[in-house]
Amino acid sequence: MTTRDGLPVTTLARTVVDCALTMHPLESLAVADAALRAGHGLRDAPGILAAAPARKGRARARWVLEHAETGVDSVWETWLRYVCLRAGLPRPITQAPVVTRIGEVHCDLGWPEWDVLAEFDGRVKYRDGVLRDDHDGTTELLREKARYEAIREAGYDPVRVMATRGREVSQLVARIAARFPADVRLGFRVNPLLPPPP
Repeated sequence: MTTRDGLPVTTLARTVVDCALTMHPLESLAVADAALRAGHGLRDAPGILAAAPARKGRARARWVLEHAETGVDSVWETWLRYVCLRAGLPRPITQAPVVTRIGEVHCDLGWPEWDVLAEFDGRVKYRDGVLRDDHDGTTELLREKARYEAIREAGYDPVRVMATRGREVSQLVARIAARFPADVRLGFRVNPLLPPPP
């Protein structure tokens, strides 16, 4: 326990563990990613989980703590990483660096060993005033187009994805998986610990 504005509250690490034990693993992974992105370490979280009373969900909670990442910029990037990991793809790096003619840029997910990149492409950033009052959607669209062209010119072709549901998620993962060598794809198996995204 700690205090915030004079009120007793659980620590962030404890809150992340509680979420990991009670929520869908995708949702709790988003919470854990956000905590790390905000600069809050979770080094106490494994001990808190180990000390928690025995209950259903401990294996999933452990998975969430082991797979939380600091380099995730949005919940949708967490979603993309989750669906890939659930499908048995190797663990990607977040914010994968790519050296281009416009400088170093980053793709949401990368598997450098196989030169595979993936980008979540949402609609929100292309709307005026959504991210901040002076945000111009057209400028963002043109910036993204120039960035993508520079990545392509550097010899990469990121798989671009949008949010999907149901069978479309499997099709999305198949598009990314197809970029891996055949012998690597043979090892891809759905993780039975992880349910489909809600």
